[in-house]
Amino acid sequence: MPLFGRKKKEPPRVSPERLYRSIPIVSPVVKHEEDADGIVTILIPIRTGDPKNPERTARIRLDEIGSKVWKKIDGKTPLNEIVQWMKQEFMLTEREAEVSLSMFMKSLVDKKLVALALPPPKPGTPEVQEEIERIRFEIEELEKAFKKKKVDEKTFRELKEKYEQAIRELKEKEAAETKPPDKTQVKPS
Repeated sequence: MPLFGRKKKEPPRVSPERLYRSIPIVSPVVKHEEDADGIVTILIPIRTGDPKNPERTARIRLDEIGSKVWKKIDGKTPLNEIVQWMKQEFMLTEREAEVSLSMFMKSLVDKKLVALALPPPKPGTPEVQEEIERIRFEIEELEKAFKKKKVDEKTFRELKEKYEQAIRELKEKEAAETKPPDKTQVKPS
């Protein structure tokens, strides 16, 4: 039993194959500026709680490689394509590019500067069950937020219904995909 209460539940893991098909998207509140040398500084708005100065801007200056990778985050290009670009641009092996990009993306996601849009799960693979578990985790988190009054009832009900609908659709697609062909149909000769 943990010494200081319950350990925070981690979201279900996403398979590496699916993760590398995901598309990184910069948070809409995050901006960046670029200097004459192409070096990027990420600009992050932060609420101060001070009524006279309610917001300030935190700055994260990237190095040359980080700047080039940041500019590849366009909301359209999946991670696996960025890995291939990195291999050529920086003369890296596939593994070096994957590890380097993974570490950079983890840092950006942990700071909530970037989100990863996961591709739909491939029917007939463990990805479907993985996605259902991920959505169930999101429902649990939503319920906790509602109980703590961080989400109003209308939003809670709408989001919960969307999550539950997504689970139903995944199950229906999976059932249709794995259903054996109907042998009662007569094939024309």
